[in-house]
Amino acid sequence: MGKISHTFTSLSRHSRQWMQRGADRHLRLAVTGLSGAGKTAFITGLVHQLTADNCALQLPLWQVCRSQRLIGVRREMQPDLDIASFDYQGALASLNSEPPTWPASTRNISELRLAIKYRPLQGLVAKVTESATLYLDIIDYPGEWLLDLPMLKQAFDQWSRQQSLRAEVFARSPAYSPFIDALKNVQLDERADEQQLQQVASLYQALLTDLVRNQGFYQAQPGRMLLPGDLDGTPMLTFFPVLSMDMSTFSRLELAPRDSAYQVLKTRYQEYVNKVVKPFYRHHFAHFDRQIVLVDCLSALNRGRLQFEDMTNALTEVLESFQFGKSPLLRRLFAPRIDKLLIAASKADHATLDQQGNLLHLLGDVLKQSRHVAHFEGCQVETMAISAIRATEAGSLFHEGKSQQVIQGYELQGNQLLTLFPGEVPRTLPKGDFWEAQGFDFATFRPKDPPQAGMQHLRLDHLLEYMLGDKMR
Repeated sequence: MGKISHTFTSLSRHSRQWMQRGADRHLRLAVTGLSGAGKTAFITGLVHQLTADNCALQLPLWQVCRSQRLIGVRREMQPDLDIASFDYQGALASLNSEPPTWPASTRNISELRLAIKYRPLQGLVAKVTESATLYLDIIDYPGEWLLDLPMLKQAFDQWSRQQSLRAEVFARSPAYSPFIDALKNVQLDERADEQQLQQVASLYQALLTDLVRNQGFYQAQPGRMLLPGDLDGTPMLTFFPVLSMDMSTFSRLELAPRDSAYQVLKTRYQEYVNKVVKPFYRHHFAHFDRQIVLVDCLSALNRGRLQFEDMTNALTEVLESFQFGKSPLLRRLFAPRIDKLLIAASKADHATLDQQGNLLHLLGDVLKQSRHVAHFEGCQVETMAISAIRATEAGSLFHEGKSQQVIQGYELQGNQLLTLFPGEVPRTLPKGDFWEAQGFDFATFRPKDPPQAGMQHLRLDHLLEYMLGDKMR
């Protein structure tokens, strides 16, 4: 009886979700971005603004709020019991500490559900009831996991050749030489030596970690080598690309014995794609309705030409993996596709107000190819420059008889209050020797001391209107 009861409970829960989706009362919003883009802070700031009492003052461009139709927002129990809950209280504790600190980076997939109750204006719901509720599921996951999605379309030899094209990037790390030297000693067509494979895989993991954590690059495959979790030390993560091989060598190695080093690496790569990447895509990506992609352009500019180009390439490849297109009823119920995409330049408050327009133009230039693909597939696309939690105050001062816009905030490490003009943001992708002639030095700031009136933001109301406005009329 217990098993039957559990089955009926599960069916009932899923039936309610399907009914809500069919009535357009349920939305799954994914928040993604590369490491360091501020996903955790973004979700924390968004939830804080939605649940605050002074909605009309804080979110004036959100139509349901401005027209005083928002009744209230509260957190509900999440529907997916096998996904960790988003640690909203832990993030608030970091922001309220002395001195305030940014919440810890995302290390696993997490979820949060909000019930947004409002008075509808149109449609069948408005005719039969005075209030309606939109259930909003916000899903957060590590940026490192995004980087594996292009592997879905690549066999082991294709992936290895793709990684070979990154030799200039790899060479920027002091960990590259130990890895490449150890790789040369692997006899790929002979019987695999497990200890040797573990050693070389560890050196490759050290290379990826240094490139991302210390050298400021973004692409790292497999991404789970940066956040291995329960895969740490398993054979599934004991593989690496075979670099600098020509097509004839790959063709020969494809005929090597099954117990050869090459075939073992190939098998482990395929297992990783089949048991890690595909389930993540199938169980999560395939069920998102709308997508927010956060991009920290300013930090990438600081790091240099190669790093900025690496960020651009990583985002382009990731966005190609999304499922775009409008969602008719049956597809909404069983196989929804992303029908709205927002690409947001995060940390916009780290630039002066007169430079935020340039930041928006730069972001559009970075992702113009991906935007074109999304439009072609029927997905609405928007770009914005936002800050979910403002760390600075905007102002101006006179310098040499002219008014100069500045920002003021506390430095990230320490408690010094800085007032500065952080520099001009290029409107388009910098080209040629621009990087050598002019570098960038955009400052990073810690969160502001918690004000009595609550957190401040930049353009979250605009973001909410774009992402949710059509569902709350």
